[in-house]
Amino acid sequence: MERRPDPNDRRAPLVHITEAARRIGRSRHDGRTPRLELLLARVPPERCRKVAEEHAALTRLADLAQHRP
Repeated sequence: MERRPDPNDRRAPLVHITEAARRIGRSRHDGRTPRLELLLARVPPERCRKVAEEHAALTRLADLAQHRP
């Protein structure tokens, strides 16, 4: 990560993700995916559908919270 000055507010820096940090994030994600797939294979399909629905609802709430007036 690197800090850059905020052009709109010089009191606070903006933090930007560097390419090196992106590679680390992708590597960690790629390492977790196979383990998560193994765990999800043990969950009944109906429960997986419910989890997906719950995730969608929570994601929508988070989006609304970020864009409130």
